Amino acid sequence: MSIVLETKDLSYIYSKGTSSQVDAIKDVCLKIEKGELVGIIGHTGSGKSTLIQHFNGLLKGTSGTVLLEGKDIWENKKEIKNVRFRVGICFQYPEYQLFEETVYKDIAYGPKNMKLSDEEIDKRVRNVIKFVGLDESYFDKSPFELSGGEKRRVAIAGVMAMEPEVLILDEPCAGLDPKGRDTILNLIREYQKKTGSTLLVVSHSMEDISKIATKVLVMNEAHLAFYDSVDNVFSHADELKSMGLNIPQLTELFIKLRKKGCNVPTNVYTLEKAKSEIIKLLKGGRA
Repeated sequence: MSIVLETKDLSYIYSKGTSSQVDAIKDVCLKIEKGELVGIIGHTGSGKSTLIQHFNGLLKGTSGTVLLEGKDIWENKKEIKNVRFRVGICFQYPEYQLFEETVYKDIAYGPKNMKLSDEEIDKRVRNVIKFVGLDESYFDKSPFELSGGEKRRVAIAGVMAMEPEVLILDEPCAGLDPKGRDTILNLIREYQKKTGSTLLVVSHSMEDISKIATKVLVMNEAHLAFYDSVDNVFSHADELKSMGLNIPQLTELFIKLRKKGCNVPTNVYTLEKAKSEIIKLLKGGRA
């Protein structure tokens, strides 16, 4: 697979040269392949939100480089707006960023700024409203009349309507009830499956990430701690816990079984795998 996003020795310092100087990210080197669904996790202040803002030029590294399909995004400053269309970010609680009179206008806002034809804008708006599980009856409604979950879906639809090559969702399930979380996670899965786009999902919940990601990126104290398959990253459960991360309950259970002498792996995080391993355990007994 080809590389869509790459960082080389990327660092960012807040308040550089002052007494309150902080290394937000430091010497981050990574390559993200096209079509991956990458879960980004880390404790509060680990650098994950700062990192994603470099991917489309909202922040410019103090040092290092960000490459989009092999090209430095800051090579031509006049092109940075186009980079932001190609790498779309939907921030935490995006519903607070809704501002147009109608749902239709809010979803159409991004494509309009891309100078697309009215016909193309209309096509995209009608496609994404269905995709996020709503229908055209919502078009004339005020976004502020919607439920919290509906607002979230409309806000995400607005970014999807720009059809970015890379879609970044920052805590897309924050503040939602379990049903709302499942709706958004299913939406993310379906979008990635149907479009083949590259998705980056920032979350505090390793449970959520375990359900959707193909790879996991872990930030810890401004550094890239891990970037690997879900299986490989979750096999470092003790290290993840030492970073202040809450590992999935199933993983916690299998760690406890292992400590009690059961011959089971510790990178179990899905019900399917848990069932399989328990059956093996029952057949084979203790190690």
